[in-house]
Amino acid sequence: MKIISPREFVDVVVTKQYEDGTMLSAATHAEHTLCPPQANFVRGFNHPCGCFCIPIPGESNKTQVLTFFQTDLGGYLPQTVVESFFPANIVEFYSNLKKALKTLKS
Repeated sequence: MKIISPREFVDVVVTKQYEDGTMLSAATHAEHTLCPPQANFVRGFNHPCGCFCIPIPGESNKTQVLTFFQTDLGGYLPQTVVESFFPANIVEFYSNLKKALKTLKS
């Protein structure tokens, strides 16, 4: 029914792996002439955000994760929609992160 418009985000992302095995992925909103806003999307805005994946010494199958997010979905969304959307989205993020870390360790 298209009650909620699709969102798009344009971010610049940097990733880094440190000598101790810690991995960092950090991002922030960016504007670029090659990425103009699309007519059928609401442009969202990510404030500086990131994720640290820190290996736990002596426990190769465990990783400490520190994340920080602050996202503005843009447009008008009732708070109830935002509150119902984010928990599932965060769970999906951590599921995808777990898969990516396993791939990187292989």
